[in-house]
Parts: sequence; C-alpha cells; structure tokens
Amino acid sequence: MKLSSRLQKCFAIALAMLAGVVLYFFLIHWWVVAPWQRIDEEEHALRASYQRFSALVAQREELQARLDLQRQRPLSSRGLLTAREPEVAMSQLMQLVSERLSLEPATGVACSVLNRVPQIGASDGPLIPVALSVDLECGIESLTGTLHRLESEPPYLLIDTLSIRRLVSQDTVQSSSGRLSVKMQVRGYLSVSSVVDHE
Repeated sequence: MKLSSRLQKCFAIALAMLAGVVLYFFLIHWWVVAPWQRIDEEEHALRASYQRFSALVAQREELQARLDLQRQRPLSSRGLLTAREPEVAMSQLMQLVSERLSLEPATGVACSVLNRVPQIGASDGPLIPVALSVDLECGIESLTGTLHRLESEPPYLLIDTLSIRRLVSQDTVQSSSGRLSVKMQVRGYLSVSSVVDHE
C-alpha cells in the first residue's frame, strides 16, 4: 500500500521529531543538562547544610555557658553508685545487675547469668565509669523487663552494647524454648569526689 505524499511528510516529520528527542536525551540531556541539575541540587543541599551549621555556631556561646553552669553544679548522688572505691563499686554493680534481672516474668523464660566480666575505666571528669560485660539467657518478656529495670531505677545504669540472638536447638532448626542469647555491657558511674574523700 503506497502512502500519499502528505502521509509520507507526516511520517518523516514524526521520525525527525523522535530522532531529535532521542538525540537530545542521549547527547545533550545526559552530558549537559543532567550534570547541571546535579550541581544545582548539590548546591541547594550545601546551602541548607551551611545554614544549619551557621545556626549551630551562633548558639555555641549559649550552649557553652549552659554546659559550664551544669558542670559547676554538684552531682546528684541518687543516680550514681554509692561505693567509696572502684573495686567496691564493681561489686555493687554486679549486685545491681543480679537484682534487676527479671527472674520471674509473667510469661516466658526467666533470665539466667552465664558469665560476668568486670571493667574499671579511667576517670571521665568528675566520674569514674565502672562497666560489666554480661552474658545472659533470657526469654523475650524477661529480657524486656530486665532492660527497663536496668536503666530506670536509681542508681542509673547505662547499656553501652547489646547483642541478641535466638538460641537454636542442636536437634532441630527451631528455637530452643524461646530462649535468647544476650551479650551486653552495663555501665554505672562512681563520683571521683567520694573516692578522694574516702582516701
């Protein structure tokens, strides 16, 4: 079927336009327009970051003054370990961890301690960090209660690291009675002044 000259012109124009669009995207857009668009987006992101950092720098003196004021206030003994020596504080930390384990959860498996490794760090300003690495076996309910009690009751303890994996039975691929293997590092603080006063 032979096309009329008018249709041939229309097809030729359509093909020329299609070729122009393809050439634009492959030769002009990706090599010229797209890089400029990326540069423009990066410029906007840098400008926004600069504005945020400028706002933080403007608040530096105020924040420094508040920090200095906070450092001058006496430490509250309620949130600190009450021992007079780092070694005694470590024993207190071990006792606190044992007391705050959720041994009788409403449902599930209770926590049991497998291993404890004490760590006494160097003084951090007016505080001496005392840490304890603990290996536990827990059910999910008892673990939840234990984590809450560790950090919410005075003296306050911090959980620095936490690793949880499901225990798998040797015979089957299924979990072993819903037990979890938990490794965590718990940290408490002892006031340097109390150690100095004791000495």
